[in-house]
Amino acid sequence: MIKALTIDLWETLIEDKDSNELERDKQRARFIIKELNLNDERIDDIMRFFTDLTEAFKHPSPQNSWSILPEDQVKMLLENYLKVPYTDAQFEKIVEYYKTVILENPPILTEQSVPKVLMRLSKKYTLVLISNTGRTPGNVLLNILEMYGIRDYFAHFIFSDEIGVRKPDPRVFDYAKNLLNLEKEAVVHIGDSVNLDFMGAKSYGFNAILYAKGKDNPQVEPYVKSFEELERVLNEKFN
Repeated sequence: MIKALTIDLWETLIEDKDSNELERDKQRARFIIKELNLNDERIDDIMRFFTDLTEAFKHPSPQNSWSILPEDQVKMLLENYLKVPYTDAQFEKIVEYYKTVILENPPILTEQSVPKVLMRLSKKYTLVLISNTGRTPGNVLLNILEMYGIRDYFAHFIFSDEIGVRKPDPRVFDYAKNLLNLEKEAVVHIGDSVNLDFMGAKSYGFNAILYAKGKDNPQVEPYVKSFEELERVLNEKFN
């Protein structure tokens, strides 16, 4: 019997346009240039860093343990790309803006039905949020959940910047299992990525449902194309 659901965040509960993240990176770059009194031409070096950083998250190496903290990202940018001196006060100010700029133009819910579906699910199952993070850490993302009124539906939160590993690493799902103190068969993971969410959870031993909004031909089953289908599929496939 299913007793708990682990649920992905990005592209499952909230979504963003690529142009929004690009604009945030430009905002970060402008802030750094102003704070360190650099020439405007250095924006190219900063944007090159963001391109390289995105690739590092897509193709992680053992050295970064699947997660590069925002503080380490900023240090890498200042010391390896810009090669400029900075004070502790400047570093702290840059890091704070770097992490929180997302709140100026936050992502939106994937569907307007997300809050009411989570409310109903939380009455039947223990809900755990699992999210890979990048430039924005988990403690800032919690503000976005609060903004949409969905934070309180979750019993636990697992962010990659806090545990040091990212999906589909099995240690992420093992961390969730230990929090829940349940057998693997009692948990269903829900997320939008075939590799990170569906296959990652299945490989570990959890059940899984693919959130396939906007996907014409989902590669796996079971899947839902709308958040409101979750309750029906959970009942049909697992209860």
